[in-house]
Amino acid sequence: MNNKTILVLALTTATFVGCASFPDAQSTAKSAEQMVAEAHAIGTPDMKQRTVQDHSQRTCSAIGGAKLTSSQAAEITKTARDSIRYPSSGKLAGDWKTGARLTTDGRGQRIVNGKIEARKENGALCINCHALDPSDVNAGNLGPALIGYGKQRGNAEAVARYTYERIYNAWAFMPCSNMPRLGASGFLTPEQIAHVVAYLVDPLSPVNNSR
Repeated sequence: MNNKTILVLALTTATFVGCASFPDAQSTAKSAEQMVAEAHAIGTPDMKQRTVQDHSQRTCSAIGGAKLTSSQAAEITKTARDSIRYPSSGKLAGDWKTGARLTTDGRGQRIVNGKIEARKENGALCINCHALDPSDVNAGNLGPALIGYGKQRGNAEAVARYTYERIYNAWAFMPCSNMPRLGASGFLTPEQIAHVVAYLVDPLSPVNNSR
């Protein structure tokens, strides 16, 4: 047996051994969650808790591209709807100018130089995924364009409520969607969400004032 043959056999054996020792799905998931937790070791207990999947997230992660069953979808939808809280003022549409600032603000809970960024409030950074102000050329396209949102739907109470709830916890309408559960996660306050709602529905907002 020559050296070339020995090398081929060694590589073949290593390949099969490597495949046989690859961790199973459960072990891989556990390792991934541990890495996420270790990467977010800095922060408040509430922030650290966000690295742990809740029941709905585990269900969405487990489907692996398959469709949810009707019972799974119903459970996620109910859990999401039960999570929704409203502003203490009862006003679902706040100040659109504040909402405009929030939709472009990406700061909050970032780790800067090994420390949590000091911020009075988090930003919503909606333009990462949605086109809002038609004059903004930096809008994302992961989500649907929302230009003319209020012009198309109006600004009635029912519209404001639907918009508020969708931002607070989108899974109440579309289980396992990619839309962040901004209110349910505690990332935005009910008052902040109301300002974003105003930016979307107020007729004076740039969203509804395209020329």
